[in-house]
Amino acid sequence: MINIYLTETLHNAETYFNRLDEASQERIKTFKLPLQQAQRITGDLLLKAALRKEGYFDYKVIYTPKLMLENNVAYISKSHSHNYVMVVITNELVGCDIELVKEVKIQKKVLALNELEVFNESENKDLTFMRYWTAKEAYIKYYGGLVKPYQNIVFNIAHQESSIWYGTIDDLYCYQTGFNGYVISTVTKSVKQINFNYLTINELLY
Repeated sequence: MINIYLTETLHNAETYFNRLDEASQERIKTFKLPLQQAQRITGDLLLKAALRKEGYFDYKVIYTPKLMLENNVAYISKSHSHNYVMVVITNELVGCDIELVKEVKIQKKVLALNELEVFNESENKDLTFMRYWTAKEAYIKYYGGLVKPYQNIVFNIAHQESSIWYGTIDDLYCYQTGFNGYVISTVTKSVKQINFNYLTINELLY
């Protein structure tokens, strides 16, 4: 099971800064822009809330550079984009990404030739590109870094069931869905069911 947790970026996130441990506070201070700090405060609070819901109360988060829990009691990944933050929890290595669907101009730099063909033939190019982009970003987070050039990370869109798109990258599986103008992607080694959870501010904080 892939448990996806999503929440809205807190507009008054600094109010909850002191709820975080000292290591998290020091890490967040390295980001200068208010939105960057708000996304990361929200992300840390979301991770804590999601782990509580999963039954994990005694754990240590490690940033090295891949996000992990000490002793791999569960596998996690985080992402954020504009107004939303997401956390994924599952029982094997995982990577995730969320991005706002918008126009960008980097297609030729990151898409493989067959991906570029699909993009050029697409009626909704912005959505198509973000599906490729989030899949590649989730793949990178799965490994904890860029293991090969973007154009060599090839996402094959296989089929769609209900609101979930399925595909593969190398020997990994990628799952995608849309939410309020965003694309969400997760990457794992084995086939999983998707469980989507939206947490309100009250659920996030208490």
